[in-house]
Amino acid sequence: MALSSQICYLRCVNTQKKVNLPHQKPVRIGRNEETGITDLHVSRNHLECTADLDTSKVILKTLGKSYSGCNGYALIQNRTYTLKHGDRIEVRLGFHEFDIIFESEDEPATKKGRLDSFAMNSNSNKKLSNSGKWEELDGRDLLIFTTDNCEPQSAIAAFDLDGTLIKTKSGARFPKDPDDWISHINSVPQKLQKLYDKGHKVVIFANQSDLSNDFSKVKGFKKKIEAIITKLSVPVQVFIATGKSIYRKPAPGMWNVFIESKNGGVAIDIEKSFYVGDEAGRENNWAPKKNKDPSICDRLFALNVGLKFYTPEEYFLGFPPAPHIMPEFDPRRLSNDAYPQIATGKQEVIIMVGTLGSGKSHFCKNFLVPKGYVHVSQDKLGSWKKFTKMLEDCLQKKQSVVIDNTNPDKESRQKFIDVAKRKQVDCRCFIMTTSHNHVKHNIRFRNITDKSQLPVGDLNLNSYKKAFQEPEMAEGFSEIVKIPFIPKFEKAEHEKLYKMFLLED
Repeated sequence: MALSSQICYLRCVNTQKKVNLPHQKPVRIGRNEETGITDLHVSRNHLECTADLDTSKVILKTLGKSYSGCNGYALIQNRTYTLKHGDRIEVRLGFHEFDIIFESEDEPATKKGRLDSFAMNSNSNKKLSNSGKWEELDGRDLLIFTTDNCEPQSAIAAFDLDGTLIKTKSGARFPKDPDDWISHINSVPQKLQKLYDKGHKVVIFANQSDLSNDFSKVKGFKKKIEAIITKLSVPVQVFIATGKSIYRKPAPGMWNVFIESKNGGVAIDIEKSFYVGDEAGRENNWAPKKNKDPSICDRLFALNVGLKFYTPEEYFLGFPPAPHIMPEFDPRRLSNDAYPQIATGKQEVIIMVGTLGSGKSHFCKNFLVPKGYVHVSQDKLGSWKKFTKMLEDCLQKKQSVVIDNTNPDKESRQKFIDVAKRKQVDCRCFIMTTSHNHVKHNIRFRNITDKSQLPVGDLNLNSYKKAFQEPEMAEGFSEIVKIPFIPKFEKAEHEKLYKMFLLED
């Protein structure tokens, strides 16, 4: 039914009590007569709802101290969310449920069904299953859907989603709405049916980083997955990585969850299993009038987990393998370089040069500090005044100092050299040789394994790259020493992960 969105209100699931939401007028709901809520855990102004009758959206802002919810998910306090018709609000998480209703004045809206179950019918109209189960891990970083009739198998036929099993109906690169999809290749359903008949388990592994906190997107995407499975007409298990965690391909997180807990304890026969994906590192014109692949993450995902890899054209259409470009940095082939001789036996200032993620701070703390160098970082001290005072105090006490800043250009290095000269102390430059792509790998690894670390974006790395000036002896250095990156691991699983491809290109 098409909604004209002339009226919007909240309808209590239990009492059918209505709370009107006028066009673009904020309405605060909570513990009051209008909602019928008397729960002391709910404040009088617990949520703020603003309806837009033109777009059929409701902007929801959380105000109260007790957590609220939507569609079974907890809402983060002091956040704003975009909701739509049929979304269910829990004023207090798990309690006081209200549905969002948009309807025309002369055509009341029917109550929308939940998305937790659906009917799946094959092309022959034979009923396969009438329900499936959605699960979420790590705060919705990973969504999993399993049809009730999806059985564990040793042979796995794994697929990417967009550009592999489906494509946009509109022809746009990204779908315009949850209904903007069709089969990528006409033979996809038939091919999957044959795999299923031969004893393969069909599994989908997909990245979808745009779902975030917009519950209308999450709900719409779930419905889209269910519709796709209905079209495919075979039992399927679906893994969706929604964030930037270890679950996002090419990292192996989704595969690890699958083999450890989502295949009924049945061991995988790698020789009989494979993965099909469209992001394969192919360059422009890999086939006539074909653009380059946006990334190589599908090929790298298969490589990381040990599966044979095919592109959709190879698997569904029988195309020969197309040339592809592998990443410049290969974590499987780490350098065997060793650190050079470091200490000189006399007082000095060492100026580090290297971007975030180059291993600069690791080197300082693990190899210079144990040799008696005082570790000085403006990031920790804050102001330049505090920084220079500590540097001068250390030099006055005849201590050697290592300056752990990025120091990309001559100007940033010169002020430290000048302090050393005033104190008549030699100044050496230690420059990290870690490549740009190796740095990006380090940062991605750190973000996966240590969630206390703040993310470092490409803007920071590119700013350093743009500002970088190669250190020269003429700046006043007594020596320039190149320092390689040498990783150190506290856990065996961290070393295993580090030696996998973690970047998407």
